[in-house]
Amino acid sequence: MTLIVSLATLIAGIIIGYLWQRSRSCSISGYRDFFLFRDTLFMRTIIGMALGALTGYLLFYRFTPLMADFPLYLHNEPGANSLSSLILAAIGGLGYAFFSVLAEGCPLRQHVNATTGNGMSIFYLIGFYCGVLFFWLIVSNIVNIFIRLF
Repeated sequence: MTLIVSLATLIAGIIIGYLWQRSRSCSISGYRDFFLFRDTLFMRTIIGMALGALTGYLLFYRFTPLMADFPLYLHNEPGANSLSSLILAAIGGLGYAFFSVLAEGCPLRQHVNATTGNGMSIFYLIGFYCGVLFFWLIVSNIVNIFIRLF
């Protein structure tokens, strides 16, 4: 069953990646353009991503007996719905948005640009993954320490 799920995920990722590259859209620039220029062209992308994520989640949730560990083994995770998870999601989301705006594009677009040989996108992705590691190893521990103190 794990092989089928892995292959389905790989095929869906290839299809979505191809379509995303052909559309030349970016989730971060959708917010930027909407708030600065009131341009709604890329906001359609964000709405489509949200609807696609909701549809995918509902479809996978419907077939949960076939995939007992969906979503991502978090069924019985202790503290998965805790205050520290909410704080970490807020800090991570704000950092993601801030640095993506500075880099002129979301990480998905940076991945697409890196595959075409764009050096700045490659450096962005190196920093992005170092930031993910830093966040996971250091920031999450600091937030959990502060939560325990208060």
